[in-house]
Amino acid sequence: MNLVIEEINRARKVLHRHKFFDKTILMIGRALDNDIVLSEPHVSPYHAELRLGDDNKWKIYDLDSTNGIRSERRKPIESGSVIESGSTFLLGRCYLSIWDQQHPVEETWPLHSVEEVFHRLSHAGVVLILLAALIFGEWQFAVLQSYRDLAPSRLVNELLYEVVAVLGWASVWSLSGRILRHDSRFLSHLAVTIVAAMLLQWTPHLLRIVAFNIDFGLWITEVSYFINGLIFASLLWCNFYLAYPQKPMVRIVWSNTIAWGMVLVYLLPPLFDRQGYRGYPLYDSTLMPASLVWEKPDSLNSFLKSTKSLYQFSEVSDGVKEMVESDNQKSKVDTDKDILSKDSPGKDNPNKDSPSKDNPSKDESPIAVDKKNPSDR
Repeated sequence: MNLVIEEINRARKVLHRHKFFDKTILMIGRALDNDIVLSEPHVSPYHAELRLGDDNKWKIYDLDSTNGIRSERRKPIESGSVIESGSTFLLGRCYLSIWDQQHPVEETWPLHSVEEVFHRLSHAGVVLILLAALIFGEWQFAVLQSYRDLAPSRLVNELLYEVVAVLGWASVWSLSGRILRHDSRFLSHLAVTIVAAMLLQWTPHLLRIVAFNIDFGLWITEVSYFINGLIFASLLWCNFYLAYPQKPMVRIVWSNTIAWGMVLVYLLPPLFDRQGYRGYPLYDSTLMPASLVWEKPDSLNSFLKSTKSLYQFSEVSDGVKEMVESDNQKSKVDTDKDILSKDSPGKDNPNKDSPSKDNPSKDESPIAVDKKNPSDR
């Protein structure tokens, strides 16, 4: 039975592959005269031996090594154990998978149709055009959202923050692909990230235009988070496709789980932060030009006419009309009484307004009489 021995890492990525034909004994260790030479310092010079028995089965023997032989679950392996095809052993810190040459392999994964799109996006010229479009869009939207003069320092800070975030995201996924797949594909990751950033950039403004023409402003937060979740899930799917060798269904599950979990975390606070619980009103300061109106706006006269119709009781029953009229009359009578009570002198305070003997008015003041000189009268 011919053997295929693979050196793998913890992520089961194959580092080296060795094939042996017509051999009955294989030596493994750090010594250079072994059949498989390992450079791991925790491996003994002559660590293990693979031997084909009389029953045509391979067995593994420990050659009195320092750290012994363990299974993939890090359990000790007895010397002379039978090797099954596909078994993985740990020698020091080296993982070795041993396969029979006739072992069946996994079915071929179909190449996705987006592979050609990723290849076209990986050109430097395409990436520069996308980056310029992202910066131009951020500048235009910043002008629309500001009703004052736009501060250049603020715009530069926002642009730098967005560019650094895009480059950082692409770099992390590119490094992951380099480690796990030995293929960074940095430009593809960068192009996909820029496209996703542009979609996230355009989504709120397009929703504002739609809400400006259609009455669904109360649901704009939920719709925005739903669309952002779709964009984020698509971005993660592309990153997983470029960086990790995964099955299609596993890739879909991982990307959607992470994306919608993040959306749920960010969506819960706005659900409780409603208009009625705030000390100040929420408003949108985005300036909408008249060209974005889909329908012709009403004229001033038609608007005033429709506004006056709100106060008409054309569809109100007669009983309601009588109640409203009686309430109006009653309130009018009460208002008249209040006015009359303010104009006429009050009974409760006669000393203030009405003249009397004790408190004569200025016009009716008594004439002083001098009893000693009656002729002066």
